[in-house]
Amino acid sequence: MIKKTLYLLVITLVTFTSGITASNLDSTLYNSNLKAFTWEPISDVKDILQYENPKNLTKRAIDQSKLAEVHYSSAVELMKKKEYTSAINEFKSAMKRYKRAKLSDDGLNFIRVNMALCYANSGNNEDIALSKRFLNLVTSKIYSNSNWTYNTAIAHYKIGNFSEAASFLSSIIRKDEFDFQSYVTLEDIYRNSGNEKDADKVIERMETAKAKLIAQNQKSKPSKKQKTKKEKNKKFIPKGERPDIKNLKIQSKDDHLQYNKVDRINDRSMIQIQEGIGEYNLGVKALSNKEYTTAQVHLKNTEKKLKRGKINDDGLNFTRGNLAIAFLASGEKRGIGQSKRHLGKLTPKIYKDRKWTYNLAVAHYTFATNSRGATKSEYMSKAIKLFKTVIKTDRLFLPAHENLIYIFKEIDEDSKAIRAQQNYEKCRNELIKSFSRQDQVALGMSDLHIFRVKLGTFGEYNTPATLFDEDELITIPINENNTTYIAGMFYNLEDAIKYQKRMLRKGYENALIIAYKNGNEIEF
Repeated sequence: MIKKTLYLLVITLVTFTSGITASNLDSTLYNSNLKAFTWEPISDVKDILQYENPKNLTKRAIDQSKLAEVHYSSAVELMKKKEYTSAINEFKSAMKRYKRAKLSDDGLNFIRVNMALCYANSGNNEDIALSKRFLNLVTSKIYSNSNWTYNTAIAHYKIGNFSEAASFLSSIIRKDEFDFQSYVTLEDIYRNSGNEKDADKVIERMETAKAKLIAQNQKSKPSKKQKTKKEKNKKFIPKGERPDIKNLKIQSKDDHLQYNKVDRINDRSMIQIQEGIGEYNLGVKALSNKEYTTAQVHLKNTEKKLKRGKINDDGLNFTRGNLAIAFLASGEKRGIGQSKRHLGKLTPKIYKDRKWTYNLAVAHYTFATNSRGATKSEYMSKAIKLFKTVIKTDRLFLPAHENLIYIFKEIDEDSKAIRAQQNYEKCRNELIKSFSRQDQVALGMSDLHIFRVKLGTFGEYNTPATLFDEDELITIPINENNTTYIAGMFYNLEDAIKYQKRMLRKGYENALIIAYKNGNEIEF
């Protein structure tokens, strides 16, 4: 057991961006919601002409550039809506105008990277070659901007150029060691390719950067003694996490035939079933890509063909469940009524799978929040029941706990919200105590904890020589004469305690465990 209580400074970890000093950092720039491969379309339409000599721009070139800007801006807006095919058409129109204006290749970089991204995200295999062609035309000037370099890396990853993507992300990190989005994406590229060693190195480097940022900001943060009485007496209010229909892990590998006797299905019916499964795969892919209208079309076709193939209602659950999600996620009023029909046809068999139960709990909640009166109450109760079923099936699956906390707060059941919060913290602490990082992520723990060991504060003449042999060593200058040393990096408390005990045996009698959550130093 840890016998000493840590009183730590709560330090907000943030990301550096160009032109922002350490004293002006915005804590919203780095948080626990960073996900690999997250990207946003970039416009910078006003910068396209920056590489042109104004003296060489004729009236015709200026007029053509203005017309091109309209098409370009329209294309970027379509990209933001994930309407990539329409965006490509607008980019093509913009490209024609810019070429008539005789722009240099450096100026055309922006449109070429965006077109490469559109082709890479279109979902059509034949567009991969077109994406590669535009990436090959990009000049080195684009890489002077980290945001464009990041998007270029995403395009390379999408078309299978994993080494190129990793190289670009590494270059961003070399320029800005606090670009945490690049760390997260680079780690996932290595992890997905089976390169665990380099993936772990990226994580280690990121954690070191976080600690460095904490050290740089330590002096500017108020101590606990400076907290106001209002802050000290603030009532505990559980918050939880709102169920998000647009952020589900869509289920795809479903066996539609498992509830039918296959030997009784005739050839004609089997043809319909195979066509239906093909449509289902397309629908699930579109749903995963948040292309909700496309998903609805394919999944409707799936239901028709599977019914013609005489698949029973238990086997139709998967199609109807994903259809309900597609309609609800679209946000359209028409989709609310459609989703109710599909939710109402689901049979109890679908709820034997924890992943499906969770997704449908979110779907019932979403339908409830878009309903009124008795219908709202009925579906909200069903959502709560399903979230509880998820927890009963897998009590360490944290998102279900967080969603329940939020719902109870929303319906003014504060006492239930507090109990749900306590259950959540109990399960979270169990994960923190002994589960691996991979297990924590798999069970929905987004706010990963990192544990380090503070070895002590030493002066110039009493610093142990062996101290510098410890892994993940971080030095934090306290003043001109003294420095604090922190070592080790662990994802669960048990490993941190083992390391602490080893350091105590080595003579570091003040060795204490320090916890970080989302890069912030916390008390535990």
